[in-house]
Amino acid sequence: MSETDILTTQFNSAYTYLNNHSNIKLSDEIKLKLYGTYKVATVGICNIPKPSLLDFRNRAKWDAWNELGDISKEEAKQRYIDILEQANVGWSRDHVDDDENLSDADDNDKIDNETMDTSRDRWTYVSTLSYGEEEIETNNDIFLYAKQGKSSEISGILESGEADVNDKDDQGLSLLHWACDRGHLDVVKLLIEKGADINILSDGNETPLHYACISEHLDCARYLYKNGANISLKDEDGLTAFEHCNLEFKNLIIQEYQYRVY
Repeated sequence: MSETDILTTQFNSAYTYLNNHSNIKLSDEIKLKLYGTYKVATVGICNIPKPSLLDFRNRAKWDAWNELGDISKEEAKQRYIDILEQANVGWSRDHVDDDENLSDADDNDKIDNETMDTSRDRWTYVSTLSYGEEEIETNNDIFLYAKQGKSSEISGILESGEADVNDKDDQGLSLLHWACDRGHLDVVKLLIEKGADINILSDGNETPLHYACISEHLDCARYLYKNGANISLKDEDGLTAFEHCNLEFKNLIIQEYQYRVY
């Protein structure tokens, strides 16, 4: 058996052990490391758009995958094995039978870009990551209404003068950021009509258009673009909104407005 075959056998043994023992308690940090190395080992370099900053769990998983850069699949398998072994959860490469059924290993090793995408991810163990957002409804919480798409409630609060259309919450996000992140076009339209700053910046220097593009809400992105959103503004990572989406999505945004300079 070649060294590559041995590595693949150990990797698949580790993967199978972990998924067959879902009661194993690991820290989120270790889970993320396992997730990142597994994705590189089976798919390769990170090949999906960065999730919204507000999508905490998927953003953390994306970061764990993306930060591994262009390491090889073999190196990723080795790291995965090392991480699980060092976690002391009862699995060891020394207990893997080198002669175990390689047909299963070969089948698992065939997972590639065509069969492993985000909508069909076979690695379910990390789904228990404790990343998420609690939303507890309180009276007249205009930011919660923006997240939920309740335009009439938002309109009433703004008309009463209880809130300003460009107010930000404790995360440094405006109503328009939230509406774009959640894809509530009717709220986006309402806020713009009420005088919302279309280029208002978050604490990370992201515009509402950044959020619409990152979350892939085409109607919101097109509306912002149509109404003069500044597409040259860069976030703290030095990226414009259009640099957070693929070319096809960008073309769908601008296709009816080719007269704009960008």
